[in-house]
Amino acid sequence: MAQFKFRLTGVPPDQAIKMIEIDPDKPVGEIKKSVQQEYKLNPILAIQFIYKGKVLPDNIKFNKVGIHPKKDIITVMATQAGGC
Repeated sequence: MAQFKFRLTGVPPDQAIKMIEIDPDKPVGEIKKSVQQEYKLNPILAIQFIYKGKVLPDNIKFNKVGIHPKKDIITVMATQAGGC
């Protein structure tokens, strides 16, 4: 387990950045669930992790991305899927 820094877009700065402990051996898709709970996001929201300008695919293992736990920030973008 390691702590990674996440920043949620569209919220006040004091709520945006969180250190979240995750297992880097898990795929991005599973880690999204932990981040969703930590930020108390509605389950209907679609979440994307953005790192160095790229959207991380759900099936890649987190430790394969090369994110440094102490230095790097993963941007979390939550969007409401579907609807009009």
